[in-house]
Amino acid sequence: DLPPAFRRAPAAPMAEIQNGTCTMAPHDPTRRVTIIANDETGCLPLLVHRGRDAIAFANDLPGLHAIVPHLTEDPIGRAELYWFGYQIGDRTQFRDVTCILPGTLMTIDWRSGAIATEDWRSGRRPVAGATGSARDLATDVVEAMRTACRRLHRPERRYSIKLSGGMDSRLIAGCAAIPDLEAFNFTAPGTIECRIARKMAAATGMPLGVTEIQGDFYPTLHAPILIKHGAADCFHQSLLPAMAQKEIDCALDGLGGDVMFGGLALRRKGGLRHAVRNALGRAERALGTAVSDAAAAEVIFSQIRVPDAAFPVLKPEAMAAIEACRTDVLQDMARDFARCEPGAEFQQRYIRFAIRNRMRRLVALQGAVCRPEVETLYPFLDRDVQAMAARIGWERTAGKRFYRALYRRHLPRIRSVPFVDSLLPPGLPGPVQVAGRIMRFGMERAGYRLSVAFGRDIPLWRINCVQWPRWITFDTEFMEGVRRFMRASPAFDDARFAAALNGVRRGTPPSSGTRLMLTASYLGMEPIFDRFA
Repeated sequence: DLPPAFRRAPAAPMAEIQNGTCTMAPHDPTRRVTIIANDETGCLPLLVHRGRDAIAFANDLPGLHAIVPHLTEDPIGRAELYWFGYQIGDRTQFRDVTCILPGTLMTIDWRSGAIATEDWRSGRRPVAGATGSARDLATDVVEAMRTACRRLHRPERRYSIKLSGGMDSRLIAGCAAIPDLEAFNFTAPGTIECRIARKMAAATGMPLGVTEIQGDFYPTLHAPILIKHGAADCFHQSLLPAMAQKEIDCALDGLGGDVMFGGLALRRKGGLRHAVRNALGRAERALGTAVSDAAAAEVIFSQIRVPDAAFPVLKPEAMAAIEACRTDVLQDMARDFARCEPGAEFQQRYIRFAIRNRMRRLVALQGAVCRPEVETLYPFLDRDVQAMAARIGWERTAGKRFYRALYRRHLPRIRSVPFVDSLLPPGLPGPVQVAGRIMRFGMERAGYRLSVAFGRDIPLWRINCVQWPRWITFDTEFMEGVRRFMRASPAFDDARFAAALNGVRRGTPPSSGTRLMLTASYLGMEPIFDRFA
């Protein structure tokens, strides 16, 4: 039965949630009404199929398939999977199947078959940006993160943190006052990022468990996720055996921080000018409030589309089918951008768009693959933390400048631990950090180029914990596993794959792990469509 609070005002109990992902579907048998409601992030996925005489919902593809045996491919959703790695707004890979939007109240009247949908947050106004000095804002962010971690803590549960060498998990590690907190990390062997994570764990007094990832992970980790959830871009389930051994119940995750505080959504692609500004951590020119939804869609599309020139393996007709969907994809983006804080500046709305799409889908995927063994919790989804991000304003977050200033002035336990993006400690001034970022990029690229020149993986300057270029170029087992998976699709061109791989091994063009994974996701959906048809 519908809870009394839900019967009176369905939005009220949802608005009281400070942190957490939830979707509720209570049913009123007397009125024959079901109300589906999710939290304001929409990170717990719910797929809804609207048939001729039935409505079905589930939280993953096999669950939906058990109810609705026959589903039809949506070429627009599949094109978005290829270009971005996720669908925009409420679209999925299937026609007549939607993923309910964040902050949704969906009322299903079973007598008439009518479905009414509304946004229970519609009366809220966005928080004004750029309020307070940088020092005061940093103090408030630290306090908001401490509060977020306290809200997520239950003394009867055993907690861990996914600790990388980056900015986001660092903030959680420095703020979380949780007894017996343990850290876990996944990494390719011998990376500098893993060494930084070890220093961070030591500085905060946490034991660190490290899971090494070799190039044979694809058939065991990524492919099963794709079959179940329709997307594959996640290593987090590799940590589950180590967490289970320590009887971990909950894992704190830093996903979302890069968008909210690190300026990730504000970086621009294309051309030397943008590359220089990104390297220097400089904000791009403001586009103001007069940008139309259609124009915004064009800008965002150009930024989040993953280029395919580096590893082209689709047959020409498959590429033509994807390109034919461009207009519809742009319309999806314009529709969802229209929901992102109308009246605010483009950059602020772009951040909200990234949270509603990229961040939401990745949180959903990570939580799904780790649940029910370990419940993944996201302090950056806390309502007060998100309000702080809105207060800071987009100009200050560009190029991680706000993050670096925060760590220079706060959290003294971790102030001496280097950043992985510059390999320097936070105490050094901004210009030195910029020089370090440029040097760090050159080190990793030089180490990889040297390996290409000698035709073998030389263990020199491996910085990132995930080593896509080296795996693609040197790990035959990895690439053969991906190739076998791709071959299930008639759109796969084996000759182009071989030519692209040979080119990568010669050093031209540069390899792209993201492009390879998105292509594999696109091609790997083929047998799923055949099974659902």
